Amino acid sequence: MPSFSERLLQEHQAAWQEMQQHRFVCDIEQDCLPADVFNRYLVFEGDFVETAIAIFAFGVAKAPGIRQQRWLIGVLNALVDTQIAWFDEVIARRKIDVSATPGDLPGVKRFRDGMLSVAKQGSYDDIITLMFGAEWMYYHWCKRVSAQTQRDGDVRRWVDLHAEEAFYQQANWLKEELDSCAAQLNEQQKSELSALYGKVLRWEIDFHSAAYP
Repeated sequence: MPSFSERLLQEHQAAWQEMQQHRFVCDIEQDCLPADVFNRYLVFEGDFVETAIAIFAFGVAKAPGIRQQRWLIGVLNALVDTQIAWFDEVIARRKIDVSATPGDLPGVKRFRDGMLSVAKQGSYDDIITLMFGAEWMYYHWCKRVSAQTQRDGDVRRWVDLHAEEAFYQQANWLKEELDSCAAQLNEQQKSELSALYGKVLRWEIDFHSAAYP
């Protein structure tokens, strides 16, 4: 019998494949991503890091025990100490005018506001589902794309960050934690998490599409 996380992947395979074959992903894989698209994406994703910090902070507050809190605090430290600094550095080096990049595009707002709203109002299980949806998806396309060459060093580093063992361990922890959470739920609750997972994949698709003018 498949695990709950595997069940989610099966139930939402169409959206999963749509994200895995997204134009943004394929352009990176084929080493033809326009620089202006990546620059816009960096602004959107850099802004979202602050939202991710809030989401994981809600996760810490709603976690059932110290084991989960310890792991989530480690993720928070990495976001605050490493990711924010990386975005600041690369945006400055690429001379990206952040003020000229609209942050209120529907796909960007839907992803940011949807994720944050669920984290605020939802349960610990909801938060784990959110982040599993995002990070397991990222690991898989980045791992595949990392087998190809990217001439833009910043694009390559972004891919590597999500294909490395450290990120896999983080994504896999979310996968195992979701399966552990699901073991305590009834079928109705599992169906609700499945619906949420489907929303996350759709939000991710729209978010990446927003990078294209």
